[in-house]
Amino acid sequence: MKIEVRTHSLAKTSWAHQALKIYSKKISHFCEFEFKVLKPEKSLLQNLDSKDKIILCDERGKNLSSREFSKKIETFRDSSVQRVVIIIGGPFGVDEDLRAKSDLIVSLSPMVMNQEVALIALFEQVFRAWTIIHNHPYHND
Repeated sequence: MKIEVRTHSLAKTSWAHQALKIYSKKISHFCEFEFKVLKPEKSLLQNLDSKDKIILCDERGKNLSSREFSKKIETFRDSSVQRVVIIIGGPFGVDEDLRAKSDLIVSLSPMVMNQEVALIALFEQVFRAWTIIHNHPYHND
């Protein structure tokens, strides 16, 4: 299974680049992983296949524990889903087309956070999900 994270902006000199690079490498040990910055916002929906599963990160989404999120990833994997596309919108959220096409809308936190923090939190939770799936001792309850 491939996991692709999409967003439509990221500061070129962002302090977050180092953390995103570290987590990308960690995640790639478990699955094919790709991070894309696509502009404009409408391009977040480009090249999607009807078989793709879309997860939208939005503070108004469903609150999941790390174990619940890992179960969603595991279910997709076990259902032979080829690609999961996870999308983080910009500072003003996303349009209703994207919300309507999403298979799952999750909240990373009930607090609003800037894009770099949200991306790092997402990457860490994707990594954590895989460690839970593989019974790796990284996660502890």
